[in-house]
Amino acid sequence: MRRDEEMAPFVAGVKRNYIFGGICSIATNASMKALADMKSINLFGVQQICRNSIALEQALAAIPSINSEAVQQRLDHVRTYYELLNMPYEASNWNSRLPFVLLLYFFQLQMSILSSPLQAMLAFVTEHEHLFTAAEYANLLKVQVPGREIPADAQDRVTEILSR
Repeated sequence: MRRDEEMAPFVAGVKRNYIFGGICSIATNASMKALADMKSINLFGVQQICRNSIALEQALAAIPSINSEAVQQRLDHVRTYYELLNMPYEASNWNSRLPFVLLLYFFQLQMSILSSPLQAMLAFVTEHEHLFTAAEYANLLKVQVPGREIPADAQDRVTEILSR
């Protein structure tokens, strides 16, 4: 028997939802803040974080007292954040109506044809300036990623976009 099922006779459903529902928020916040402590990460590290978030999503969605849609939304947010590390800094404009995850994979395919390796992240920030905080965008720029060059004025350019 699972822990949430064992608790059912003793703890009301609303309280179980509060207990188990908080796990996702804690995991999401910890994942987002962990990037601030990283000096570098490679493609495989990003992929592992994304795989771990998918596994966590599946485990949490299996708990009946948890809102699986909210779990999916929060962990998609984490995956989108980490996938930005695999995106070049600049890219041409793109259609913001597509789901974020599809856009990220689209940009990964386009990376080889970009004239400047700095466009994708700027385009993303321009189109989705409120998706992440200024500090979260700054952390994306601080982390060293093999094959990604960040110019010295990158933080200033992102700050300019966010201040509009």
